[in-house]
Amino acid sequence: MNKNVALIFGGCTPEHEVSIVTAHQVCIALQENHRVTPIYVTKNGEWLTGDALRDLSTFTDGNLPHPTDFDKVSIEFHPNPQFVITSKHWLGQNVQKRTALPVDVVFPSIHGMHGEDGTLQGLLELMNLPYVGAQVVGSAVGMDKIMMKAILSENELPILPYLCWTRHGWETRRDELLKKVEATLSYPLFVKPAMSGSSIGVSHVKNQDELCAAAEVAGHYSRRILVEKAVENPLEINCAVMGTDDPTASVCEQPVTQETNFLSFDDKYIHQNGESSGMAGADRKIPAPISEELTLHIQHLATHTFQVLDCAGVARIDFLVDANENVYVNEINTIPGSYSYYLWTHQGIEFPQLVSDLIDLALTAHAEKNALTYTYTTNLLSQAGASFAKLKKGDKLGF
Repeated sequence: MNKNVALIFGGCTPEHEVSIVTAHQVCIALQENHRVTPIYVTKNGEWLTGDALRDLSTFTDGNLPHPTDFDKVSIEFHPNPQFVITSKHWLGQNVQKRTALPVDVVFPSIHGMHGEDGTLQGLLELMNLPYVGAQVVGSAVGMDKIMMKAILSENELPILPYLCWTRHGWETRRDELLKKVEATLSYPLFVKPAMSGSSIGVSHVKNQDELCAAAEVAGHYSRRILVEKAVENPLEINCAVMGTDDPTASVCEQPVTQETNFLSFDDKYIHQNGESSGMAGADRKIPAPISEELTLHIQHLATHTFQVLDCAGVARIDFLVDANENVYVNEINTIPGSYSYYLWTHQGIEFPQLVSDLIDLALTAHAEKNALTYTYTTNLLSQAGASFAKLKKGDKLGF
């Protein structure tokens, strides 16, 4: 059945351009069977809409869309939560046309901060709108590498040894932290912003000088910094998972990096000749050339991670495998680039079906959530009224 889909993309995030590519792939896949309204969030946080936002060339002429050229989108909570479009055209003196946007389901396609980290999901929860993907908790802990590691460790999922600190801690206790790192971990190490994706701000370091420089870089992208043990010559294996309570794992892939240590942003999204190809920038082997036993083990870890972090929709879990085939959960992406469609096509699920399935999952999850009880009637206020009446007379409160 055709749905009114609000496709939100862009955002105040270092992964802004990646989000634009993902959203346009989603828009093309959905528009044949659904009514899609693109909502572009600028790097300054302005929400825009307009037909030109459906065209990728609007974003590739050297300049991102200018707010004055598009209708504005705002959110009103009275009388009911809704998106409202304010036309860029004036009807008369100080009068602009305003219309409510019909929305059956929201398709968040913002990667990273302010879209994948639970903040947008929280807004949509307040509006009581169905939306694709993980809810607030799954999105937040999936984005925060430090919180994710703590939860995975508590659930006995394999992770690499790590330490973490705040930017303020680094500025005020640098020598102490360096001693702790070198007493607890051993080089080489990875230094990462706690809240970042697409390898932005991530550094591979082999000594203290490189560690200090990397911590400064990571601190530009996140208030909290993660330092973890690096796997020597790791085999990187990724696996996507889709569903809610009973999720399904995809085939595994092996990304192929042009670097020796890890997949950089350019490896993931840019061809060697400098031309962007969206999510096809990285070479990959699908299925991954690993044993069936290792494949099944990774798929099991992927679905377990997905469930432990309370995810939904599609997520991609990235793993590191050492020379002894010890497997470590590296991170989860709750809004992976292009929703990892290239993994699902190997199981007969083409992109249009994938995004439609994600909408169905969102609608089902929303119906289940709204079937819960959110109010509880008590006589607390009556008791409080009586107690405060006594207080006015100088008596002690009775509760």
